[in-house]
Amino acid sequence: MESKVRLDSLADVKYIDPNEARFYIENDNFLCLEYQGETYKNLKLHKAMPYTFPDDYISVQDMDSKEIFFIRSLYAFSQEQAKILANELSKRYFCPKILSIPSVKNKMGYLYFEVKTDSGDKTFAVRDVTHNLRRINDGARLLIVDVDGNRYQIDDVAKMAAADFKKLEPYLL
Repeated sequence: MESKVRLDSLADVKYIDPNEARFYIENDNFLCLEYQGETYKNLKLHKAMPYTFPDDYISVQDMDSKEIFFIRSLYAFSQEQAKILANELSKRYFCPKILSIPSVKNKMGYLYFEVKTDSGDKTFAVRDVTHNLRRINDGARLLIVDVDGNRYQIDDVAKMAAADFKKLEPYLL
């Protein structure tokens, strides 16, 4: 008989019990946690699988990026606690959706984009398109990472306006 081993049993992962945890914001900016009689301050959150499971498997880390705990799912927390966590994640994973592409220019190994997003008009540069124009999951979604590490997303390349797709197509692999 074949036995199934859970991945979390092989790693030294400390999952947070949502019923015992209380996250809060201190000084209008810093994520803190009270858990099992201890207080943890100045925490940051990191998604283990941001595209496949955006609300699950979240690492709770100290300011030195040392993992302290792991969250299985935001949905296990109360609405108030989930809102605090989701707000912190939205700051770290800010990713405007590109609605249209007025201009893409290739100059000296960089692509210069002028785009309209759900957060307003943006202008940015991308270097090394083979690594910074990434198809996600089924390939319909496209993630663009600029030279500053900012992320932009196109939900479905196939549903783009023909004129926008024509500007982008030469750089898609």
